[in-house]
Amino acid sequence: MQNNRGKVPSAPMSEATAHENERNNAPVMPLLGSGRKKRWSHGSLFFSLFFFVPLIISRPLPVELWIFQTLGYLGFVTLYVRAINKPVKTLPTYLLLMFLLSVACSFQNPGGATIIGFIAFIVGYYNSLKTGLISIGVMMLVLVSLHITVFNDAYFLLSASLLNSLVLFGFGVMERKETIHNLKESQQAEALRVLSAIAERERIGRDLHDVAGHALSSISLKAQLADKLISKDKIEDAHREVKALAKLSQTLLSDIRQAVSDIKQLSLIDEIAKDKALLEENGVHVTADISGMAEARLNPKQESQLALIMKELTTNTLRHSNGNAVSLSLEAEERTIKMIYKDHGVIENSTSIKEGNGLVGIRERAASIHADVDISFLPHPIVRVQLTAEQALSQKASL
Repeated sequence: MQNNRGKVPSAPMSEATAHENERNNAPVMPLLGSGRKKRWSHGSLFFSLFFFVPLIISRPLPVELWIFQTLGYLGFVTLYVRAINKPVKTLPTYLLLMFLLSVACSFQNPGGATIIGFIAFIVGYYNSLKTGLISIGVMMLVLVSLHITVFNDAYFLLSASLLNSLVLFGFGVMERKETIHNLKESQQAEALRVLSAIAERERIGRDLHDVAGHALSSISLKAQLADKLISKDKIEDAHREVKALAKLSQTLLSDIRQAVSDIKQLSLIDEIAKDKALLEENGVHVTADISGMAEARLNPKQESQLALIMKELTTNTLRHSNGNAVSLSLEAEERTIKMIYKDHGVIENSTSIKEGNGLVGIRERAASIHADVDISFLPHPIVRVQLTAEQALSQKASL
């Protein structure tokens, strides 16, 4: 019996916890009066002008009635504008005042059914389907009760109010679903950006470790060796080690700068301009045909990798080419983005060529952006990098 008494409270506690978790997990909906929704929310008030249609049809009417209805309409619009700009917790008060005001106007104007629908839309947007259906159900019961007890034979007012409320409630539900979907996509994109940033930091850490670890060990050993040589009066040998130490330090500094430069976003157009100037300074004539549309369709990662590929190709030309001309094109076709680099140097025996770290690195960088790369050597060395437009657009959305 003691065990039973001990277990009884657990059910209500778990149920309460479940309700609390459900409330905590409910998405925070953007205000209807903010961001992209602001223009639509205010623009939809145009349809509330149908409120005056029954009054216009029923002319002539007393001036007092027109004044009362106009004030009622302006009051409703004021409450609506305030409601869509206020936090969700304040909505019940505004919605109740809007409902009472629309009912008060309906005593003399069937057009009150028009503005009741705006309440249903707000309810559908801000609340879960279950809560929204309960709220709309209560509102409809009140409308039916008013029809039976107050609005004698006002079938048009009742049917119009119910139909308008149901339709606009449905629109509010659909808008809520679309907004939640967009919020989830934004959260996933943000999560991917965070993961990408973490991966990039880890990569930079590994690169710096690899670059600096060996060099610093060598610097330490040479410094110790120079110290021992000095203590043994072997000054000439010590000077040689110190010079080697200085060279190692300069190499390390250059490698660290190169690793850090990879952190920055590389502009493909800037890289092409820089490499073109470098080639021309070394007597290589460069012909470039660059499509701005192609660059605009590249996401930051793709642009950086293509810029690094361009840099490697320029380095290969300066080191190994026996030609004096290079042609480069970047173009966007219907479904592809293509970069072609042609070195006009002539290779007599292409079968003896082995791909070194440069060409292997180009293939790896192309693979990292899901691009196809084709390298040929006859009659001239040509590198073609092709990326499909669908891949470019989908990757751009994920960043």
